[in-house]
Amino acid sequence: MKIDFKKNEFSEHIRLTLLAVVIGFIAGLASIAFKVMIHFFQELFWRAPSIISGVSSQPWFLTVLIPAVGGLIIGPIIYYGAREAKGHGVPEIMESLILRAGKVRNRVSVIKALASSICIGSGGSTGREGPIVQISASLASTIGQVFRIRIKGMRTLVAAGAGAGIGATFNAPIAGALFAVEVILGEFGIFSFSPIIIASVIATWTSRMISGDFSAFAVPKYSLISFWEFGPYVLLGIMSGLVAILFIKVLYFLEDSFEALRIHPIIKPAIGGLLVGAIGLGLPQVFGVSYEAMDACLQNQLGFWLAFVLIFAKILSTSLTLGSGGSGGIFAPSLFLGAMTGNFIGSVFHNMAPSSISSAGAFSLVGMGAVVAAATHAPITAIIIIFELTNDYKIILPLMLSCIIASLITAGLHEESIYTLKLKRRGILFKEGREVNILRSFPVKDLISQDYQVFLNTEHAGRIIDRAISGKHHAFQITDAYKNYVGCFSLNQLKTTVFHKDVLDSLIIAQDLAISGIQIDIEDNLERAMEIFGREDVAEIAVVQNKKLVGVIKRKDAIEAYNHEVAKREAASGLVQKLKYTHIAKMMDIGKGYRIVETEAPSAFWDKSLKVLNLKALYRIDVLLIRRKSPPQTITLPSADEVIRKGDTLILAGHADNIQKILKVRNKNQMN
Repeated sequence: MKIDFKKNEFSEHIRLTLLAVVIGFIAGLASIAFKVMIHFFQELFWRAPSIISGVSSQPWFLTVLIPAVGGLIIGPIIYYGAREAKGHGVPEIMESLILRAGKVRNRVSVIKALASSICIGSGGSTGREGPIVQISASLASTIGQVFRIRIKGMRTLVAAGAGAGIGATFNAPIAGALFAVEVILGEFGIFSFSPIIIASVIATWTSRMISGDFSAFAVPKYSLISFWEFGPYVLLGIMSGLVAILFIKVLYFLEDSFEALRIHPIIKPAIGGLLVGAIGLGLPQVFGVSYEAMDACLQNQLGFWLAFVLIFAKILSTSLTLGSGGSGGIFAPSLFLGAMTGNFIGSVFHNMAPSSISSAGAFSLVGMGAVVAAATHAPITAIIIIFELTNDYKIILPLMLSCIIASLITAGLHEESIYTLKLKRRGILFKEGREVNILRSFPVKDLISQDYQVFLNTEHAGRIIDRAISGKHHAFQITDAYKNYVGCFSLNQLKTTVFHKDVLDSLIIAQDLAISGIQIDIEDNLERAMEIFGREDVAEIAVVQNKKLVGVIKRKDAIEAYNHEVAKREAASGLVQKLKYTHIAKMMDIGKGYRIVETEAPSAFWDKSLKVLNLKALYRIDVLLIRRKSPPQTITLPSADEVIRKGDTLILAGHADNIQKILKVRNKNQMN
């Protein structure tokens, strides 16, 4: 039977497009609901229509305490509800696309909405755009899982949800779609781009139908007055890049500082809130999303010295909120920093040459785009967002100039964006390809071998040589009497001592042969192990836990594990599709001893989850796909919680010898 794979791909694309309409509608509703939640908690905490007016109408100590109370509430919500809701949200979505095929826990959207709305409503210095991205993307992931969407399609739907969230929040559908492609996916393709566009358009339309067709900011009309303005706009681009770098540095410095505090994580957001409250006592503009202060900048109603001070106050307050474990986004703070930077520079140059240089409001508008472009490394998204906010082409030239310069400055001085740096700190390289991420996602403890030779550090050279020469190993580990790791040595090292064994026996002990530093912690990953193998000419590396030797990781096992993981992912995204749509073969060789096999689930597997069966650890076998008779469905790369049912057909990938063990289990069950 001939299968038309292009037709199948097109049918899948139509399916994704229809789901994108649903996702767009839900994202639009979620955006409105989230704004309502923020407004509700804001009035609950501050008893005023805005935080600034609430600050001026109550005792000073409440201004300090209210953000702390908000932090005290959200601490346990995040810790016990969903720890993915901590921080600004976008890196968590990017991580799910890289490591979990876009799968996000269902509860994340609810916990994120609740925690972020309380954090922002109580005065936490964060934005609402990041949470909307995470909420919408999480909802899209849930929809994709319900409809059993394949990996590539799931990535598209999650990105569509993220773009829809941005589009609905800013009333900017083009910017939403570009954000999803430029930041979330990091790649462009017609079959992924069209569902993203549709979701963003539907989300924006839904928001407009319910809330009205209004921009996020009240932006007056600005234009380029003269050629001489390009100089200040170049300076604005440079300054915006530097401000973005300072923001990134301070944010992650404070995150590390709070992480190092030896107190329970549920308390830390309250401490951050208390410090933010102290800053807001004198500068209430830093509280919440700070849209009022940005509007004042755009309307030329803010003094340039105040704008200058607010740059640093906002960096500190946002970093305290997020670094301590609060929940919210960095998009609005980046816009705020750009508005203040632009206002300061624009005021200085406009006062010097009022007839040749535009007002500070125009520079504030361009600065908003420039800092966002620099912080996120997404200049196209930043340009389009500002363009859609103004609907005016006259500002586009200085906007493009400043955004590109700011992006170049940041990319040159700081390789990672504010989003990808968080991933890199977790060992995930968003731009470097999946192979590196495979290494970094593979824990060393899964590859520990107990097949090694160990000597006490006090053993004499004669005994060491006799045992080493007569054994099968080429590398040897050394510990003390308490199994604390001391070092290692190789068989080659002993060659020079063999002929002088009798003389050296009383002079040399194992401690003298030990080479230190060739070791790896049990919590490290395969990427770290491969670094050591590449640097040291060793066949195995000692694995230690609390300084004690617990085993070794062998070079051949590390390479085999890597090749196995690559083969599995290749199969899941390519070869497995042939098995999914056809019954041409029950077994396929994919090279180097690895196979893909289709087999009926043994009765010993029935009513057990993949986590309980633990096939990966016991047999080094991966379940790529499950075909289910009732209801008729196919589950690609099933999660660990997936339960095997009677009558299921499994598509397994692994080494031929290990697969044969599974087949023996099945045959034994059939005989019984």
